[in-house]
Amino acid sequence: MGFEAPTLVQAQAIPVILSGRHVLVNAATGTGKTVAYLAPIIHHLQKHNPRIQRSHGTFALVLVPTHELCTQVYEILQKLLHRFHWIVPGYVMGGENRAKEKARLRKGISILVATPGRLLDHLRNTSSFLHTNLRWIIFDEADMILELGFGKEIEEILDLLGSRQDGSFSKENAVSTNSEFQRQNLLLSATLNEKVNHLAKISLENPVMIGLDEKKMQPNPSLEHFGSVRSDMDDESEHSEKIISTSNEDYKLPTQLVQRYVKVPCSSRLVVLLSILKNLFEREASQKIVVFFSTCDAVDFHYLLLSEFQWPPNSNLKAELIQTFVRCKTFRLHGKMKHEDRRTTFQAFKTEKLSLLLSTDVAARGLDFPEVRCIIQYDSPGEATEYVHRYMETFFRLEFLLIISHSLVFLVTPKSFDERCKVFQPIIVLL
Repeated sequence: MGFEAPTLVQAQAIPVILSGRHVLVNAATGTGKTVAYLAPIIHHLQKHNPRIQRSHGTFALVLVPTHELCTQVYEILQKLLHRFHWIVPGYVMGGENRAKEKARLRKGISILVATPGRLLDHLRNTSSFLHTNLRWIIFDEADMILELGFGKEIEEILDLLGSRQDGSFSKENAVSTNSEFQRQNLLLSATLNEKVNHLAKISLENPVMIGLDEKKMQPNPSLEHFGSVRSDMDDESEHSEKIISTSNEDYKLPTQLVQRYVKVPCSSRLVVLLSILKNLFEREASQKIVVFFSTCDAVDFHYLLLSEFQWPPNSNLKAELIQTFVRCKTFRLHGKMKHEDRRTTFQAFKTEKLSLLLSTDVAARGLDFPEVRCIIQYDSPGEATEYVHRYMETFFRLEFLLIISHSLVFLVTPKSFDERCKVFQPIIVLL
């Protein structure tokens, strides 16, 4: 997979996870959290003697918030397991065929990646789902899981698996576990809030904190602080950072990220967007751009427009000489799309060289889109945290490729401009 050295979060988290302690990791998107928890799990499973078998059921459970992230974690898992054919990866998520999922669970899945709703469905209704040997439960992007409203599902999952730590569940309902395996829970989150703190309290037992400031956590004497986790660029002097402050939290932004905002009247927003896109795609032969919108309807509207808007308009040229105004392959991604369409879009955008992705925030957390050169935030986010999430994953990947990333924010209407500038003043660099 091209690894030469661990990222900082991997270097700090992997030894602690290998020790068997419960762990709470707070690190930005793109710092290598996925490999940080998968590598220790695979290490333990591959050295188990005798070898684990499919008939032993599930040993590790990874909970993720979205279909796209589920697919991505599963693909990374497949690559890590290519030398360990006896360790079987798998996934279950909404939109997939339940009968086929039940068949795979019946055969046995060693490491299972799942979305909360579908996992809870199988825990309730799939009697052949064997998880008595379950050793690891991982909450990846825990803050987003809770933001999407899966809090009650997560608590019920913990109850059914016998992993709730506050003692409020009935032991009669807890599954029996193999005493050979000591349960270890891991919680990974890009941001911290009251809901994440509550999940940590009920799922983690005397956890080690990695990358957390004590001021971000509610006082808890059982928590052991390990150290801060920064981006991979922190140790290099030329990679200095801008620290932006909000009322709740500080964010470190690499200075290589070129940030711009455009003050645009509502009536001119579309014209400006089309002009920017046309200019960017004509500038380079290979280009990938992501444009973020706030709603699914906005994504659909702009996708239809960009797909149908031909140039030159009303031309008498032959059909084969008429091209779309923005000369690239255009994709869309949002939560109302069918599961299969979302998966196809996710894979196609990753492989296409000249492409444009119109998306809601479903693509802003945890997803790895290599070679993206520019992020355009057509609808500015309501919170600074979402601003950071929208570009952070892409930026870290681009930094590895030594490419300068650009972020452009649209701020609209004279009345709201001053108010929005107050919100984004710490994170806007006007060039």
